[in-house]
Amino acid sequence: MRFYFANKIYKIKFFFFLIGCIAQQGNISAYTTIKEESSYADPPTGDWVTNGVITPLDQKMVNFYIRNADGAIEVLLKDNAPIGLQSRVQRGGFEARKVEFEMGEKQFSYNLPKDLYVKRIFKDAEAIRKWEERGRRPIMDGKLYIAPIPDQLPTLAKPWISGRFIRENGRFMDVQIGDAIYQIGTQGHDGQHRIMGLLSQKDIKPFVQQAFVHGKMEGDVFHASEVCLRMLEDSKNQDDPNLGRYLFIGDSISGNYDKALRTALMGKLNIYHPPTNCGPVRKGVENIVQWLGAYDQPGLGWEVISFNFGQWDSANTKARYQEDLEKVIAELKKTKAKLIFVTTTPIPGGYPPPGELGPENKATGRVQKTMERFINPWALEVMSRHPEIAICDQHALISNEKFYSTWLKKAGFHKKGENNPYGDLHIGGLLGEPVGRQLARKVLDVLGREEEPLSPHGLVSNDLDPRRQRSATKDIDVDDFSDLLESDQRLRKYRR
Repeated sequence: MRFYFANKIYKIKFFFFLIGCIAQQGNISAYTTIKEESSYADPPTGDWVTNGVITPLDQKMVNFYIRNADGAIEVLLKDNAPIGLQSRVQRGGFEARKVEFEMGEKQFSYNLPKDLYVKRIFKDAEAIRKWEERGRRPIMDGKLYIAPIPDQLPTLAKPWISGRFIRENGRFMDVQIGDAIYQIGTQGHDGQHRIMGLLSQKDIKPFVQQAFVHGKMEGDVFHASEVCLRMLEDSKNQDDPNLGRYLFIGDSISGNYDKALRTALMGKLNIYHPPTNCGPVRKGVENIVQWLGAYDQPGLGWEVISFNFGQWDSANTKARYQEDLEKVIAELKKTKAKLIFVTTTPIPGGYPPPGELGPENKATGRVQKTMERFINPWALEVMSRHPEIAICDQHALISNEKFYSTWLKKAGFHKKGENNPYGDLHIGGLLGEPVGRQLARKVLDVLGREEEPLSPHGLVSNDLDPRRQRSATKDIDVDDFSDLLESDQRLRKYRR
């Protein structure tokens, strides 16, 4: 079936329907974090969403606040609003009807019922028409539900598709509607699945959960028709009270050096990273408040914070990048923590050659020299206005140490999906060790603990055996590499 506006009368009615919907949204232009769902939506869902760390409002938790870049937004749960879990699910978990994960030192385990259902809404007739025109191809932004939902193909009166979950199918779910099978993805923010009805209002907890709310604004209150909860680390229960607290903010590169950083600072600080890939600086602007958590509460302050935004901003404009960095820094300074900016790691030589700036001083994207020519200089220009912010120059260390020479020359690709045995711009495995320890050294130094040695790196002979290396590190000079990891003088060499 295809859907078209039949006549002028219908068009007029639909126009006033849209006007009414817009009016119901309240003054959302005053908010940066309340927006129409657009993570994967094609065609659009029309769902209005926001998210933030939960803070309490009333004892029954019928209302609660979420804290994010807009400050504190009051959330009112509509009657019978389903409460869901937002989490990554191990492959095969849905077939096994089991969701298990660890957050901090706490284990979570949930059993799923035999029958699960999937539903995905459409914004309007145009969204339905586009889906029909494209052959009912697989779509994202659905949700799994515990409660039964009747089979439904989208119509103007009921603009959603729903059916029974059959099996996982890559990024999608096979969903049976009548005798046909359709593919609907159920991943939301950060690629996590949304399982509605798995939790209830009594499961809503302040400060240890992030709420993803769906609904609409009415005045200054967000009326939630659905809420997904993502579990956060409960640092009060896992911190060593004798140690300070350190937060490191960064994208997947920070995940590459996560292990080395934590190992180097073992027993020296309580260490945290936001539960997400921190992505571009715009994501930082929208999420920095919740990443910082309740730092104004006793025992939850930060002693030191390091941060980086760059790889995801490789095609940003100078004005936007610097403006957003300033906004992030303004929030970071409120914590009174020592601050460290980490320069963005290089784009290796397997990527396309350097280009020229685009309109509005737009950077050249993920090509060689982008970080060296644009992103890092733009960032350091901002940092020069904040001399109290220390600099950890990971770009310089990687660019100058011979250990990285093979990776720098050969990693990368010209077309997405190409297979390169030397890897891409990520610095996993041994490549992450020196920069992780470099940052750890910087952290202790800015805390006035220059004489305190880093904890041992923990690598054993098998880890360093040249015969066991990936292509990017197969020419490793073991003695020189070990000296790089263990020499404070070399780790401090690339300081600004």
